Amino acid sequence: MFDQNFEVFLANTQESKEIHYSIRYQVYCEEMGFENKDNFPLEQEFDEYDNHSIHFIVRSRHTNEWVGAMRMVLKKNHLLPVEEHCNLNTIINNDDTFNRSIEISRLCLIKDIRRRITDTNPPLGIPKDQSDEVKKDDNVIPFHGRKHIERSIIWGLFRAAAVYSKKRNIQKWYFLGANALARIICKKDFNLQQIGEPCNFNGERFPFKITLNEVLSNSLWLNDFKNGYRNYSEMDIPETVNEKVKSARF
Repeated sequence: MFDQNFEVFLANTQESKEIHYSIRYQVYCEEMGFENKDNFPLEQEFDEYDNHSIHFIVRSRHTNEWVGAMRMVLKKNHLLPVEEHCNLNTIINNDDTFNRSIEISRLCLIKDIRRRITDTNPPLGIPKDQSDEVKKDDNVIPFHGRKHIERSIIWGLFRAAAVYSKKRNIQKWYFLGANALARIICKKDFNLQQIGEPCNFNGERFPFKITLNEVLSNSLWLNDFKNGYRNYSEMDIPETVNEKVKSARF
């Protein structure tokens, strides 16, 4: 279902990175209020980690509207966000050639995809489980009657990151996330390891680790998510980013 309806792009141009930052501004500044809008007059949310990060963006094949974003912060000679915010029980090493480490960060979906008026588990606003009530919004048309399409987009971003990681010898992924997101990931048999005590960073956040082999061996990829990602620079018709990032409508 994901491959038929969405596609992931590696933001390898300035234009595509601006799309990525604009999605983040929409979610973190306008919708969640985690970041001060006054600090980003260009309506693009970014920080010091973006200088050594890989950026992904997702769009709908039906509307060409951008619906989600995620970045991979490269370890290199810098501390990862999880190292700065949490007390870890492990040392994060990095070998630039054979055993590289990254942190999955700034994973966000626009509000219409999250399909909730009130987000109880920001920044994604994902229900704790499928029995949670999803509030109705007259502006959101259900996607073929399927609930939780947002989770499919998360897996599509993970798959793109896994394909990229395999090419670049990135073997270890780290996260700093809410327990709600960790539960969703673990329900798909990803073996997340908690590597320290929780910290307070826009709410309670937990540090996790997973290996690339664990990600690639998951059965989730058997019947979907085959396309990985495309480079934005290879798009047939470049998207403009001068307009505000639009919410997807299905």
